[in-house]
Amino acid sequence: MNIIYGYDIMTSNGPLPNCLDPKFITSIYEGSKLNHNQLHSYFNNIWGCDYSVFNSNDFDQIVDYKSIYNIIKDRKNNINYKWFYIVEPHSGLDLFFGHHKIHNQFGLNLISDKAIEEIINHNGNLLINYTVDGGLGINKDNLNMIVNFIRDKKIPDEKVYIIFADHKIKDNFKKLSVNYNVHDHNFYLHFMSHEFNKLLENNLEQVVKQNDYINNISEDKKDFLLLSRHWKQHRIFILNKLHRLGLDNSLVSWEKSYYNGKMIEELIKYDNNEEFIKLIKETSRYIDVKDLINVWGYGNENKEMYLNTYISIVTESIFFQTDLEFPSGFISEKIWKPIGQCQPFILAGPSKSLKYIKERYGFKSFHPFIDESYDDIENDMERLNLILNEIDKFSKKTKEEKIQFLNEVKDVCFYNQNLFLKYDKNELDKIKSFLI
Repeated sequence: MNIIYGYDIMTSNGPLPNCLDPKFITSIYEGSKLNHNQLHSYFNNIWGCDYSVFNSNDFDQIVDYKSIYNIIKDRKNNINYKWFYIVEPHSGLDLFFGHHKIHNQFGLNLISDKAIEEIINHNGNLLINYTVDGGLGINKDNLNMIVNFIRDKKIPDEKVYIIFADHKIKDNFKKLSVNYNVHDHNFYLHFMSHEFNKLLENNLEQVVKQNDYINNISEDKKDFLLLSRHWKQHRIFILNKLHRLGLDNSLVSWEKSYYNGKMIEELIKYDNNEEFIKLIKETSRYIDVKDLINVWGYGNENKEMYLNTYISIVTESIFFQTDLEFPSGFISEKIWKPIGQCQPFILAGPSKSLKYIKERYGFKSFHPFIDESYDDIENDMERLNLILNEIDKFSKKTKEEKIQFLNEVKDVCFYNQNLFLKYDKNELDKIKSFLI
């Protein structure tokens, strides 16, 4: 039996997202005849922002949809089943929590009274699914808004289910003395695995195969591959390090239109590299694509840049934490790219991220060939300095030592790629088991 999702509003084109502000319904009708999945660009043009909730359709293969009306009707006819009132925040969590001039209501306040009654007294359960993004909205104040709403409505903890793309979310909720059902689900692993499998099935020469790796070990290469788009403080520090080592020794990208003066001020405190600051302020550099503003993290695979470099530096979306007591453990699609492309990597992300992908998903990393003790360090600047030291150490290796490194880590790269490709299908079974 499939999981049952219950919705307040069902249309001929499927359900509208739960916790949708009624003021948007006219726009949804005008823009898509109530087909919310075809609405994104229209909504943005009308309102000047993203919507706060959406239907991700991530789990369609294991889900059936019903209206709250029909669920109540079934119950009254003694047809009983467990079901979930699903709420799916979209984009940045500032929208969902009402910290926005357009989205100025906390999303959960828009749950219908009928849904609340069914959750409290009957077979309903509240499911908050936020796997589309992560990071900055994970803080004590926002999580407290969820907890306080659930307590105010007297919803039992055991009827609350949380699915986030965040490996620290369970510990964060525990700090608030609640006992919700919490599951971390890296949607990006499933999605990227599916993309890579499609590329291989269609014989598109965009993925590094293991023979490619072996045949190219001794070829001339750049030291590092660093794909950078949005400006983030840790990316600026790492780009600065690569500039100090000689940008011609690496393949790097950045986009000048994202210039951020505050980040430059922080860099100056650390290293007043005037040449680098002028360079990234006045120029952009591209590797795989020439439009770093509108590009997304999918559909741009290019195996040549992996074959032409020794090691990837993965700069995750989150590194420096905004709430040290309630840190984010968000990992995006970025880490899965070098794994899918059979390349070793250094991961600049939240602490314990390497531990997470190894223990949760079974991947391997590159210690002792790379000193990965940085992963254990909670202090963000200390962790970054250890990463910068590893970058410096690798750059000083001779070509022969770098070739030896690729030979020493090739079995780990092959293992990771093989495991990665298997994640195309098996994650949905884990979601179904968690909810049942």
